[in-house]
Formats: sequence, C-alpha cells, structure tokens
Amino acid sequence: MSSFRFEQHGAVGKLILLGDADSEPGSDFPSSLRAAVRQAYASDIRVLHLVSASGNFAVADDLGTIGDKGSKFLEAFAADILASVRLIEELPIPTVASLAGMALGGGFELLLAFDFLVVAESAMLVLPEVSVGGLPMAGGVQRLADRVGKARATRFVLLSEPIFGKVAVDLGIATHSAPDGELEQVSDELVQHLATGPTLSYGKARTLIRTWATGGVSAADIISTQLGAGILDTKDGAEGMAIAVAAVRKHEPIPKIQFSGK
Repeated sequence: MSSFRFEQHGAVGKLILLGDADSEPGSDFPSSLRAAVRQAYASDIRVLHLVSASGNFAVADDLGTIGDKGSKFLEAFAADILASVRLIEELPIPTVASLAGMALGGGFELLLAFDFLVVAESAMLVLPEVSVGGLPMAGGVQRLADRVGKARATRFVLLSEPIFGKVAVDLGIATHSAPDGELEQVSDELVQHLATGPTLSYGKARTLIRTWATGGVSAADIISTQLGAGILDTKDGAEGMAIAVAAVRKHEPIPKIQFSGK
C-alpha cells in the first residue's frame, strides 16, 4: 500500500498521508509522495491540501523501518523527500497543510513546504534527529530557519524542543491555529477561499515571494515586472479590475469577485 494518495474534488486537490492499519507510512514514503505530487501537477486543481488520515505526520510509525537500513538508505530516502518538497514549492497554485496531532522529523519537514499551515492548538511539531545523533536532511532545518530566524532555529533543531499549536503561529511557522475540534472547519474555509480565488495571481505572487526568499529584494525586483506582464489581459485580471474600478468610481466597497482561475 502507498503512504500517500492524491484525490481531486473539483478545484481542490487533496494529498492524504495514509496511516490506517493496512497502510502505515514507511519506506515507500518518498516514492509515494513523489507520485502523488506528480498527479497534482497533471490535474487542473486550483489549490492543494495536505492532510493526514491519522492526524499525525511522520515518515514511519516504526523508526526501525528507516533507521535499521543504514546511512546510504537514509541519505537517498531524505534526498527523495527533499525533491518532492521542492516540487510542491514550485506548484503554480497555493498549498495548505493541516496538522491535528504530531509532526515528527520528516513529517515536520514536509509541512514546511506548504504556503499555509493550519494547526490545532494542541498540535506539536518537533525535529528530534539531532537529539539522537542524526540530522534533519529533507530541507527542514533551512526552511525552519527561514521562518523563525537563526537563533530560534538553532534552539529548536539542536535542542529538539517541541513547538505547540498557538506558539507555532506566533513564531511564524504556522499561519493559522484552531481549537482542536475546529481544525477541519478552519482548514476547509481557507482551502475553499483559495480554490475560488485568482489562481494565476496566486501563482505569480508565490513565485515572487519564493524569489525574494532565495535571492533577496534585488532578485525579486528583476522578475516582478516580467511576472506581472499580461496579468490584466487574463479573464480574471480583466474582469476583476473592471469590477474594482466600477466600485471605486461609485465610492462603494469592492464586492466579492468570482474568479474562474483563467
């Protein structure tokens, strides 16, 4: 059985980490993730939502599934996950991940690839690798540092300190928190908002943010005009601007705009 399954529900793509008795995450985690992400690329979804059937994110329920196979296996395993993380970041649509329980090691690293992270207040995220003589190798260290800064990343990575729900939002690791019983509702509202939004603009804005994150203001300046070229000639751009201009001229608030994603 595969660790991941991709499902399409209209404009929403759902990436599901399986964790039932018949299909526990394990050694196929990277290959299964890669296959599911490729399905997402090939689809016409307008938002991708990562969830876990068990509520938790980890690469294996039994660490022996990975740890007993030695360094060479672990290196290839982590490199495969990192490749999928980069694919997710390069999707031309917004991405959302929801965490109800615990995100451990590689599971936490995967969540850091998503634009939006919605966490339950009792959720816990931790990178335990250094505390047991290892190293997070699937991109989590650098992506955590990008979100929280050098000092805090040093603390959470070297000391393997757990990070809980609301604190994760305060630190900028997560974007939204929800009471434990309301995680699904908060996540679904966000996902539906993104699924009906200006998809092309979302994609271009994500590229601009990613360019700034890797190359700074100057790199983002270079591509900003190129990214915006022709945006008002698209269906959503033309119609959205026309509605906004009409409202402003009437001194009225801009109404909710129905976007087609084109």
